[in-house]
Amino acid sequence: MFQSTPKQAAASRANSQKSTGPRTTAGKAASRFNALKHGIYAVHQIMFDEKAEDLAELAAEYHEHHRPADADQRLLVDTLVHNEWRLRRMRRVEANLWNRAYGMFLAKNIEVTLKCTSGDAFAADSANFERLQRVVNSCERVYHRAHKELQVARAHGLRSQDPEPCPATAPTAAPESPQPEQPKPTSAPSASFRQNSQTPPPAPPQPTAATASAGQPSTANFAPNPPNK
Repeated sequence: MFQSTPKQAAASRANSQKSTGPRTTAGKAASRFNALKHGIYAVHQIMFDEKAEDLAELAAEYHEHHRPADADQRLLVDTLVHNEWRLRRMRRVEANLWNRAYGMFLAKNIEVTLKCTSGDAFAADSANFERLQRVVNSCERVYHRAHKELQVARAHGLRSQDPEPCPATAPTAAPESPQPEQPKPTSAPSASFRQNSQTPPPAPPQPTAATASAGQPSTANFAPNPPNK
């Protein structure tokens, strides 16, 4: 099945808003027959005591209520109208069947009674009533299935119009204030305190002759005096 794109669906809805349709009473009455030009609303769908005006009014009511946005949704709305019209027809058929069954019962029992209850009439033509009920059940199933599919299609169209959410961005951390630079210790002072375990410590400096002479008193100045004779 053809699936319109979100842009096509949006354009179709925008175009539908530009035309408000007829506004006068005469224009509205004439426009009711626009739906009878094609498809299930054709004039040949009208049977016996049915009226084309009733079918046109039903179709206009459904399209005004659901406002199909594309061809798929219009098909589903048409299905709703078609099965609603058939259900109305089956109600009239049921009334005719009751009258027919009433006459059948009296014709068979004319010598016995002149009265006929609803039970008597149903028993006289029960096969046709059962066939009618199967048609009614089929119309109702198709109607509810089309209605559910239409709701899903409209919900999908509404979701396609919503803007896509922007991806969430992670919050940016505040810039850190610059830390003051710490002075880096140099290796020169620490090297003087570092010794290799395998290298013996340096020997203390040896005193020189000048240092020794400067540190000790001179013996020349303290020579003992010679003894007196």
